[in-house]
Amino acid sequence: MAKATAGEKRSKTGWLSHLLNQDRTSKWILISPLLLCLLVFMIYPTVYSLYMSFTDYIMRGDPNFVGLDNYRYLLHDPVFWEALQRTLFVLVACIVIELGLGLAIAVLLNREFVGQDLVKGLCFVPLLISPLAMSLMWNYMLHIQFGVVNDVIQFFGLPAVGWFSTQSLALWSIVFISVWQWLPFSIFVLLAGLRSLPRDQFEAAQVDGVPAWRVFFQLQLPMLTPLIIIIVLLRTMWLMRLFDPLYGTTRGGLDTELLDWMIYRSAFVDFDIGLGTAYAMFALYLTLIGCLLMYKRLMAAMNQGE
Repeated sequence: MAKATAGEKRSKTGWLSHLLNQDRTSKWILISPLLLCLLVFMIYPTVYSLYMSFTDYIMRGDPNFVGLDNYRYLLHDPVFWEALQRTLFVLVACIVIELGLGLAIAVLLNREFVGQDLVKGLCFVPLLISPLAMSLMWNYMLHIQFGVVNDVIQFFGLPAVGWFSTQSLALWSIVFISVWQWLPFSIFVLLAGLRSLPRDQFEAAQVDGVPAWRVFFQLQLPMLTPLIIIIVLLRTMWLMRLFDPLYGTTRGGLDTELLDWMIYRSAFVDFDIGLGTAYAMFALYLTLIGCLLMYKRLMAAMNQGE
């Protein structure tokens, strides 16, 4: 076979160079690795899970298509609705506490004081701990017999508290653990927002003698609305699949079974993959609807700010 001439090589090279230099082609070439990762690790598992939610697969044999039977069972399952109700309670409690404390601490950190950098570093520590390791740590610290928290309580002459063995406290202990780890996220997002606000309006308000609380509620807080919505949006997605605090503490006992733990129990303890994926897909639908509503509210707030 005859070798390609120099002109043919230059022609091929020129065609490839022309193809790479086109904006439309170069964009797709650059994002193709990302698209491949999304296809392999996100789109395919989601579509496969959707298919499995219409089957009665129980970890043996081939999946048997049963249509909407899993979803009909789900809608009439009181255990599922109780888990969803507890999940929504934890979601609302965590978000309200994190936003309230996060905003208060962010306002304090926005002022100059001695040791400010040290306080910021200490506030950031919970985010550096693995969620599972964090839940195991708090399980030992809140233990009724040898937990350090109960040692401090008993030092003051009070009886030990069964944080994870008392039904009325177990779910609140889960809320506390989640808030403790993710409170820094709200603090630093809101602190960044406070630092980026224009100071001209605040200085003019101070000159006019406007009280500090009115400046905060009428100027600063409305400007922070987009960031607050972003925090609520992200925390909603994370709290709908809260799992690690349960795995390290109650394992779903004492009426602390949340939606994600119920999905895990159905799919990997009872080996009912079809029903477990139906629970998961229903939770995904609810999360998408809630996030879509909050996203529209975020866009409206940002357009209003402009």
